[in-house]
Amino acid sequence: MAEALPLIRVAASEHAILNGVAVSPQGRVFSSFPRWMHASTPSLGEALPDGTFRTFPGNQWNEWHEGLDPASHFVNVHSICADADNFLWAVDDAAPNHQPRLKGGAKVVKIDLRTNQIARAYPMDERVAPPGAVLGHMRVLGKHAFITESGHGAIIVLDQETGATRLVLRGDPKTQADRSIVPVIDGKEFRRADGQVSVVNVNLLELSLDGRWLYFTCLFGPMLRRIETKYLLDPSLSDAQRGAQIEDVTRIPPCAGFTIDGKGRIYFSAFTENAMLVMEDDRALRVLVADPRISFPNEPDIGPDGYLYFPASQIHRLPGFQADGKTRVQTPWEVLKVKLAG
Repeated sequence: MAEALPLIRVAASEHAILNGVAVSPQGRVFSSFPRWMHASTPSLGEALPDGTFRTFPGNQWNEWHEGLDPASHFVNVHSICADADNFLWAVDDAAPNHQPRLKGGAKVVKIDLRTNQIARAYPMDERVAPPGAVLGHMRVLGKHAFITESGHGAIIVLDQETGATRLVLRGDPKTQADRSIVPVIDGKEFRRADGQVSVVNVNLLELSLDGRWLYFTCLFGPMLRRIETKYLLDPSLSDAQRGAQIEDVTRIPPCAGFTIDGKGRIYFSAFTENAMLVMEDDRALRVLVADPRISFPNEPDIGPDGYLYFPASQIHRLPGFQADGKTRVQTPWEVLKVKLAG
């Protein structure tokens, strides 16, 4: 039975929320620590063998506070990913505590894991991240990278070599959230403290193993979609032409992340189900593992050891989602893993 898979704690954080996991080709495990609480945070950390985190890379980038240059510090690391070339990427939406974004702070940062040094920071200017934009998640394909923009509903295409960016599919119906969906977690509707439901447009994405397809979805689903990357990379196409190439794949529950393994199986962090789901070639979703500890699972990754890593971020328990403004978080925040079938 799927529920019989043992959950193994990789690392834990007592004071700072973590919401993403990235595992390098060498098996190093990293987590993003968004600035969503009035508590100190490393912004980005590496898990150590003893189950603690060390601030990474451990220099000025981790030391932002109000008044410092947001362009050269991590302000609010929303997500991370590790690419096949041994680089770690941090997506910084520069909006601490869900406040308006700091001017000049929106960026993606590329870190060379061979030297543990910043290789390059790519600013996301107002052409691709206008007021109201929220940088979400990213994936790397050759010299390009794709970043979701969840505020307006679009995908940013980045050229790593030149730093040039393009915005595609903004406002396309298939990049827009279904506002009728109100997720229910542990028997309670997922609403902000003011009673409103957050609107998060296209947010999650993943590449097929051959790089042909980009899969994407909004935070609350309800549909996993895909488009051939050649249409995103062709600047001569109009968004109407690109939109016509989007395919529906399968219906999914609200998910906060998904990733793909070496056999093309896709794993989803289903936060309304306290579970990790898996989709194989038949496009049917099955429960991989379900457990109360898997509380609002977020951005997962698969390590070279054949384990699926994912954080239990407990986002729905934060004060910002409680009518009385009080936390319901049960510390610590954990990074967990389960062994995948061969």
